[in-house]
Amino acid sequence: MAAAFVLGATAVHADEQYFPLQSYRVGPYAAGGTGFFGGFIDYLNLINIRDGGINGVKLTWSEGETQYEVEKGVEVYERLKSNPDIAAWNPLSVGIAYAMIDRITDDKVPLITINHGRTDTTDGRVFPYVFPLLLNPYSETSGIVNYIASREGGLDKLKGKKIVVLYHGSPYGKETIPIYELLAQNYGFELSQIEVPHPGNEQQAQWLTIRREHPDYVVLRGWGVMNPVALKTAQKTGFPADHIVGNVWSNSEEDVIPAGDAAKGYTAITTQASGEQYPVVQEIVKTVYGDGKGN
Repeated sequence: MAAAFVLGATAVHADEQYFPLQSYRVGPYAAGGTGFFGGFIDYLNLINIRDGGINGVKLTWSEGETQYEVEKGVEVYERLKSNPDIAAWNPLSVGIAYAMIDRITDDKVPLITINHGRTDTTDGRVFPYVFPLLLNPYSETSGIVNYIASREGGLDKLKGKKIVVLYHGSPYGKETIPIYELLAQNYGFELSQIEVPHPGNEQQAQWLTIRREHPDYVVLRGWGVMNPVALKTAQKTGFPADHIVGNVWSNSEEDVIPAGDAAKGYTAITTQASGEQYPVVQEIVKTVYGDGKGN
């Protein structure tokens, strides 16, 4: 069982802050998980190497592989929660985060949800241990609908338009279903929401349905292999990439590079700027990778 975890420190002491990582580096979502958790560890290493920690407190961690599966995520939580001085949990998974809310509330430890999670957890009076960062499902959905409206000339121009939401068949993919229904009612656009079963590497039937419905836009709520497959299948069925709008989990290089020319013209929402020109990224390359500790 010990082999299931990659340890960042041999023990946790009072002068340390421990990050239990429910990572996923294998399986159909490995591209997203490896990039996120690897980058997170790189930053912890930067703080330790460059600054000696935070005010002398070293940052430690260990990883438990979840493969983005709820059951495995909960198992990792139960196995790692006994470590002292836990700083926060950060599973980068809607399903795992949902399953943890009652547990972290009982255990009184923070849960970070970045660009995902329940919209109502934004109210810290009700959810004092959940810390949603950047977007929540409602603000993301609203942003995408407003973007489409801006392309059409205003929110009033959405009336009569047809929008298809192609969503991942998981708690993450399904969490915006009622939000899109509400906005469709408010703004008068026709809405069709189509599920792509996990993991998303077969979508011919869904895109043939989209071709028959002939929507003005498709919103892509994908994850992992679903995203490049969606773009390539859209091209095969004749749907233009410049009328596909991706959500925040459909915007990475891993989503578009495998799609090749099928991704040209595709647009996706994001909450961070890309590139290597930022000082923190350059410092990680110099200090962490230069020291042979890059992840």
